[in-house]
Parts: sequence; C-alpha cells; structure tokens
Amino acid sequence: MLHMKATLDMKVAAATCGYQLHMTEPEIDNNGFDFTIAHRYDHLHVQNKATISGAGVRSWDFHPLLFQVPFLERDISPCVDGYPVGGTEGAMGGALLHVVSKEAAEDGRLDVKYYYFDIFYVAAVEQGLWVSEKFGREEAQSILRKIRNGNWSERINLPLRAFLPISSPAAILAFRFHMPRPSNYVSMGHKCPNGLEELWRAEVRHWLPPDALA
Repeated sequence: MLHMKATLDMKVAAATCGYQLHMTEPEIDNNGFDFTIAHRYDHLHVQNKATISGAGVRSWDFHPLLFQVPFLERDISPCVDGYPVGGTEGAMGGALLHVVSKEAAEDGRLDVKYYYFDIFYVAAVEQGLWVSEKFGREEAQSILRKIRNGNWSERINLPLRAFLPISSPAAILAFRFHMPRPSNYVSMGHKCPNGLEELWRAEVRHWLPPDALA
C-alpha cells in the first residue's frame, strides 16, 4: 500500500510535467534495491524502508553498492579522503523511507512522512553545502567512508537523522530526473562551485515539508 501511494504521487507529478514514468513492482531486495523508476533511458534503483511513528525504529540497513557511483559515472562521484566513493558496479541509487503516523492510523487515516537518502545528499552535508541540525559533517564523512569501503556482502546502517525530509516522493523526480525543470542536484551536489551554493540549497529547500522549515 505504501509503495502504491508513493508510486501514484510520482506518476501524477510526472504526468503533470508531460512525462510518462515507468516503475517496477517491489521485489525481494537481494541486489540492494526493491524497485526501479525509469523515464526513457534514465533509471534509478530505489530501496523502500517503512516504519510507524513511535515504534522505536530509528535506523535501517542498506547495501553500500546501492549508493556507490559506478565506474561509467566516475566524473560525478563525490570524494572522501581524496578517493572517489565508487567502484565498478555501484547503482548510484537512493533510499525512500516511509514513516506512517500512528495517530492517523488509529483514526483510520493514512498519513505518511517521507525521507530520502542518496550519495549526493550525504556529500552535500559532508561539504557543508547543506546544514542539518541533527546530521553533521563528521557523521556524513563517516557514512561516505562506509559506502566507499563497503562490498557486496556487507551492509551499512543509516539512522533517521541521515535522511533528508521531503514533502513528497516527487522530490526524487526533481532531484534525479529533472522534473519539472533541469536540476543541479547531482551536477553540483558532489562539488559545488563557489558562489552557487544558494542555488543548490534553494532547489532542495523547495521540497522540504512545512514542519522542516519551521
């Protein structure tokens, strides 16, 4: 149900822009992701995670290669300690976290808060391009190292504070698929030229939920 709701939000957002979005159904995530978003020949592998508010679950395990940058995209790979966070077969994918409101569920309603994570967001925090009160540069650097050093058999643990709160799953389309307009999220998220920091921040800030702006 949560995947279907997020899928509907994204497909409606894409259709509003005049685009047709292709999305797979969730599968067993042996490869580190459970569904794929595609527009024309661009695609993004995504891992769903879900919890209910008040459940006490504050972190989740992920396949590090889901976030690593593949060799073919090495020119846009973030670096940590002078080394690129990538390898030969990384997916450069993302993680979508669904947090269901317990109060709304008890009232018979479905109210979901969304959070997003990918390598470009954590790199932006590590560089100081994006400032989070609960997720600092040192922790972001540590996560980048874990992603870079992770292999096929390992998992890395990401806390809730490491995710970017987003108002809708459609934010993923804006960041990674240039919908509804060309995006600087990837091109400047790994290395932002001086003087253009606010341009990147404004693009991300547009997708923050109201309670994150307060």
